[in-house]
Amino acid sequence: MAIIIDQEQKLLTPHTITLHTKNTTYQMAVGAYGQLLHLYYGPRLDGDMRYLLTYYDRGFSGNPYEAECDKTYSMDALPQEYPCFGTGDFRSPAFVLKNADGSYCADLRFVSCEVCKGKYQIPGLPAVYDETGTESETLKVYLEDAVSGVQVTLLYGVFAELDIITRAVQITNHGDKTVHIEKSASAVLDFMNGEFDVIHFHGRHGMERIFERTSVEHGNQVFGSRRGASSHQQNPFVMLAGKQTGEDAGECYGCMLLYSGNFKAEAEKDQYEQTRLVMGLSDEMFSWRLEPGETFDTPEAVLSYSADGFSALSWNLHRLIRSHICRSAYRDTKRPVLINNWEATYFDFTGLRLSEQRQMVQTDSTSMKHRTQLNRITSQEHSLYMQACQSHAWTTSTVHGRCI
Repeated sequence: MAIIIDQEQKLLTPHTITLHTKNTTYQMAVGAYGQLLHLYYGPRLDGDMRYLLTYYDRGFSGNPYEAECDKTYSMDALPQEYPCFGTGDFRSPAFVLKNADGSYCADLRFVSCEVCKGKYQIPGLPAVYDETGTESETLKVYLEDAVSGVQVTLLYGVFAELDIITRAVQITNHGDKTVHIEKSASAVLDFMNGEFDVIHFHGRHGMERIFERTSVEHGNQVFGSRRGASSHQQNPFVMLAGKQTGEDAGECYGCMLLYSGNFKAEAEKDQYEQTRLVMGLSDEMFSWRLEPGETFDTPEAVLSYSADGFSALSWNLHRLIRSHICRSAYRDTKRPVLINNWEATYFDFTGLRLSEQRQMVQTDSTSMKHRTQLNRITSQEHSLYMQACQSHAWTTSTVHGRCI
């Protein structure tokens, strides 16, 4: 099984939950007072990783009420799966809830969890899919804020053969009062140790996806978009990599948000040299009214780990996108040639004009490369293409395409 829930150990934590892929392991545990703690994400291994947690008195870091005089248990220092604002953790939160009385606080505690065959789906949002239901498993972890009655369901999709873990969050108001979601990230990764670089891809028109690598320093580094779209200025993908990681060697973690609107990625190093990565919706000018009985779904984030550099991480994501994100009749077959009508016609084209372009390229002896590619269009395809163009009267409303 890709997902293992250990309910027998009754020491410091009542549960450990382990997600295995072919080459990686992701593990979490329920803390002594019910908070869901993150333990490990990295090369595949077996065992209980709770020994990595460090408990000692940390000055000016608050403690849960139930801890009473135990100063060694602080949310300001412990690694968490879904950190909330208002629990004494002063790092970047994943979840900010505004209650009916105007207070900003949520204290999510573990309730239960379950494992399902196949991959969860998100209503109305793009997500990774598993057509057969045999290539993935889903973990659902239920957390609840006792005061507001808000339930948060953490969703994990495990594609073991692809070394992929997906994450999303469902927030349901089971209380009797209206609340507002002020921030709800899709994924968080907490690292108790390690020195990292953060890598993202910025750009501009005509110069997209520029690789930029900087050291994760103390404080918060933020990448995102306020344009209403992910844009070519900022791409909703970020990596954490070891200092010596390159194309073919070294550790790196990738986080990709399947969402084309405003987003926010944060990389933060805290006072104890711990690193936190947060990815999700932008919280700027975001406030979602959640009435009793309503549910809010976040976009999906895709996580992958590579011990063999950036190339292996890219391959993991490429395999996933080709087989479990793309939805096309040509997903597993040879695709038709695309005629680019950006600079060629600036979208001012008809079926007849496209046909003329094709003929021009075929007869132009200086365009050997283009002619070779376009010759892939068979006479039958061309006939179907012209029929479709004539019947639908394609105009400038068609974007970047040809009709076959």
